[in-house]
Amino acid sequence: MKRKPRAPAQHTGENAASLPKYTIGVVSQLLGLPPQVLRRYEEAGLLEPARQSGKNRLYSDQDVAMLEEIAQLSEQGVNATGISHIIQIRREVLILQQEVKEARDTLLRVKEEHRILQLTFQQSDKNKLE
Repeated sequence: MKRKPRAPAQHTGENAASLPKYTIGVVSQLLGLPPQVLRRYEEAGLLEPARQSGKNRLYSDQDVAMLEEIAQLSEQGVNATGISHIIQIRREVLILQQEVKEARDTLLRVKEEHRILQLTFQQSDKNKLE
């Protein structure tokens, strides 16, 4: 029996970055870190890679970026607890920055709508006087 061809998966940039695809050996080579160090970071609760069949670790692009950040902080002498706090604070800062951006965008939109309404009322008043 002939198989139907599958449609290619559509992934957004953020979605694709979170797909687990790298084994511990590949990530070890990419980052120049021994697999034991990667396992230690996981044991410390700094990240949680996906598991293939509940056994093999699979890392996403986001995990690799996080591991780079963890490794840099570790090289600077920050312990696992400190790294965990720094990562959490950075996440919160990103969320707050997004909220500020959204609030600014809303404010600009409201100001523009207000300006348009003022012009409309001024034009309406002008037409009444004529």
